[in-house]
Amino acid sequence: MNSEVSLQILSGGFLDKSVSFELIEQKLNSVLSKLPVSKVFMGWALDKDTYKKTADFLAKRNIGFYLWFPVFSETNALRDLDALIDIHDQTIEYDRKNKGEAFSFYCPNNPNNIEKILDIFESEFVSIGFNGIFLDKIRYPSFGNKHGLNGVLSCFCPYCLDVYKKEDIDLKQLKAALSLTFPTPLGLTAYNGNGEYEFENPAISAFLKLKAKIIYNSLEKICRYFREKNYSIGFDVFAPFLAPFVGQDIIKLSNLCDFIKPMMYRITNAPAGLPFETNALLRKCNILDAVNVFKILNCNPIEKPFDLDFTVRELQNMTSLSACPVYAGMEINYLENIAETNQDYIEETIKAYTQTGIKGLALSWNILDAPEENITIAAQVIG
Repeated sequence: MNSEVSLQILSGGFLDKSVSFELIEQKLNSVLSKLPVSKVFMGWALDKDTYKKTADFLAKRNIGFYLWFPVFSETNALRDLDALIDIHDQTIEYDRKNKGEAFSFYCPNNPNNIEKILDIFESEFVSIGFNGIFLDKIRYPSFGNKHGLNGVLSCFCPYCLDVYKKEDIDLKQLKAALSLTFPTPLGLTAYNGNGEYEFENPAISAFLKLKAKIIYNSLEKICRYFREKNYSIGFDVFAPFLAPFVGQDIIKLSNLCDFIKPMMYRITNAPAGLPFETNALLRKCNILDAVNVFKILNCNPIEKPFDLDFTVRELQNMTSLSACPVYAGMEINYLENIAETNQDYIEETIKAYTQTGIKGLALSWNILDAPEENITIAAQVIG
């Protein structure tokens, strides 16, 4: 099996105490004795010493070291960022003192926010010898966020309103369309793959496409900054069928980065997990009968873990059109009631994903929580 392997390490949130280097070193030694790893993404606790020691460790083994960096979320813990405004012109508030992953999101279109986000990298991470940057949270809130539909139907701040005006968006018509109740989420009528939906109301389609354009334009500026510093760039994105609702046009985004990692988490009952986000999509849109939605997706709602055939098609379609290599993200860590992975799940997922044309696998989302039996079976299947 000719697939590259990347690892993710969650060292802690911005306000957390970092995981010790000794623990990271111990886990990496164990994993590297079994798997041929090409890249490690680690973030995002503020501990320069741990990063530098890890950088030295990986450099000796010729393994790329990337800072796992949340962009439009979590960064509010360190800088006062301007909030999202929902469709009702209400500020979407978050607790700035929340440790770990708060999944707090801030306007991606606000130039002041972008400046402050890059300032965090300058002040906290630029001195560390990273080979690249792995950008996460490059999106708006999803249906799985605590603000639900209001978070998805954002942003209406002055900066975003200015964009809507320039793009000739009829605000009254848009808000009227977004306030309607549909028999499917936002009135979607067809799914053509690669995140391409058709909607009953064209105003909704135009709104989602404009959100994706805003994310792309903001990331273009951010990537220019990292390109000037000669960093390799990777993107963490939602699965294609979920991506449009959070402002991600994956195929277009693939033109900005060196590799892209769709989070194809089939068993995760937490943000970005396919069952979690799909259930939230249906629940927050008040879809009582989900049968038609799954028919439109051509997806089996009964399968647990999440429909493997559907997920494979998603990866095949994405890989065929992506402008950069695709690394399929799959959970290998175990967390009770959240990511209850096992050896059978690991084996069937790796075997299926590696036949889709992807460049490699990103073993996610925290290798430190991966049981040895999961790592062993992954090594046996990958070879």
